[in-house]
Amino acid sequence: MIRVDKLSKSFGRKVIFDQVSFTAEKGEITCLIGINGVGKTTLLKAIAHLTPVNSGKVTINGEPLRAQQYRDIVFIPDVLPMAPSFSIQEAIDFMKDFYPNWNDARCSDLLTFFKLDQLQKLSHLSKGNVAKVNLVLGLSVDAHYILMDEPFSGIDIFSREEIASLFSSGFLEDKGILVTTHEIRDIEHLIDKAILLKDGTVAKEFYTEDLRFEEGKSIEDAMREIYVNHG
Repeated sequence: MIRVDKLSKSFGRKVIFDQVSFTAEKGEITCLIGINGVGKTTLLKAIAHLTPVNSGKVTINGEPLRAQQYRDIVFIPDVLPMAPSFSIQEAIDFMKDFYPNWNDARCSDLLTFFKLDQLQKLSHLSKGNVAKVNLVLGLSVDAHYILMDEPFSGIDIFSREEIASLFSSGFLEDKGILVTTHEIRDIEHLIDKAILLKDGTVAKEFYTEDLRFEEGKSIEDAMREIYVNHG
């Protein structure tokens, strides 16, 4: 389990998030939801210890993030952090040098799943295929927890559908997925738990099945209540 406990961060006088607490379980898809600029990306980076915080802590299975725990977590940014001149294979080779827990077999299976040619240059790929390469690189690392930042942002509907199908495939089985998005329709039916962020705090936290059965509401209904009806 990833446990976020009273995490706070500010840039100067601007509060990004304040006293944020929640958990993300292994084997579940937990979604951080919020309008643009609410701090989702910064929070995700803070959980991965890629940006410092003012206070609070993050633990994995009860332990603080140390060298061993870092092998249990991988962060997939919203932009592919590779030179456009690289081929897909060169990007793969680059990642393999940094991750001792790289899984060649899974990488090959993911390339096949997304119908990607590893000899292609990144600069020649569509935005949708670049997003798929980004996921291939992140998911080929043997980690128990996957942090994904806006995997559906700025890509065409067919690529979004293909990426959404990944969430229900065997590739993510038994993984703990923590994903940020504001395009909820693509994966609403796949999300186990939702964390709605507003004004730097957790406005609502719920299991989607409980929301549907107990209140007869969708995630979009909950979002409308938080972001529209409450101003």
